[in-house]
Amino acid sequence: MRRNFTAVAVICALFAILVPTRFAEAKTLKMYIPNAYVKESQQAQGFQAAVDQIKKDTDGRVAIKIYYGGQLCGSYEDAIDECRNGTIDLAATWPTKKYDKRFDLLNLPCFAPLGYKQYGEIMFSKNSIVPDFMNKVMTEVGVTSIGGFPECYTTYSFAKGKRPKDFNGFNKKNRSLRVPGMPPYRDAAAAMGYQTVTMDSSEMWNAMQTGQVDGGAASPLEECWFLGRDIVKHIDYNKFCCPPTWIICNNELWASFSADDQKAIIKNFYDSSMKVLANLEKKEAEYMANFKKIGTEIHTYSDEEIYKLHTELRKKVWPNYYEAIGEEFLRKLDKQVSSMKP
Repeated sequence: MRRNFTAVAVICALFAILVPTRFAEAKTLKMYIPNAYVKESQQAQGFQAAVDQIKKDTDGRVAIKIYYGGQLCGSYEDAIDECRNGTIDLAATWPTKKYDKRFDLLNLPCFAPLGYKQYGEIMFSKNSIVPDFMNKVMTEVGVTSIGGFPECYTTYSFAKGKRPKDFNGFNKKNRSLRVPGMPPYRDAAAAMGYQTVTMDSSEMWNAMQTGQVDGGAASPLEECWFLGRDIVKHIDYNKFCCPPTWIICNNELWASFSADDQKAIIKNFYDSSMKVLANLEKKEAEYMANFKKIGTEIHTYSDEEIYKLHTELRKKVWPNYYEAIGEEFLRKLDKQVSSMKP
């Protein structure tokens, strides 16, 4: 009887040592995504596909739960702090100059006037200078960079009867636009002749509905459809910006993963991002068709028109960021963008 008790005690001691480790490995990690990504959005579905495959490829060691609708953080601007402090484990967020002025790079207008193929080359290709730049800044800020995730082109959207007389050109338009709190959005809208009002995206639709602003900048067609289709009656599809969200991880957590699990995480987020990217143009066409069915006006441009507009906007806006981001870097990037022509 004494021997049996001793044997049980030994087994229990081993269990106490080993099981917590296994539980730690199997802990469900919390991932933040912004409130603009409702569960039905293609980005949210892309993130979900990635985390599902990560769980399979790591035999359950890396299990991630996505929190939709901007849960876990006060706003997307808080995500880096929360991730850095370990309050949340991973995040897909839009980095801002709150943490480093170089993050304004992603918010500069006119990266990809000619469509999503060009967008992929500029933001995600090994031939691009952007990913290495972002990885470096994220490291200096204090989080681990996993990579970018494609965003739809943003648009300028207007409430009924509030569209400017002419969308084209840089003349004064006598219309107010809500812009997010990133200077490049303000500078681009101002260069195109709009008055700008800075406010959070969660406030924009009500502000358009009540007439506080005439329209909004920085909302993709998908967001306009899911959150504002009863309000938006005019859309300027000027492709002026398409900042990717950037996926980050807490440093200590990242270091706790094995090299193989780290590779699985990076690979699956990247693979999922490429699938989303390949489908963006098709989805945009679907949303355009949906808007036209309910009588929403959509102003589009030819490749030649959009190339000219974007070239002029880069000339007007990008030099404002030479000091913050680096003149040599931005001139090199501008050359890469402009080398792809209609």
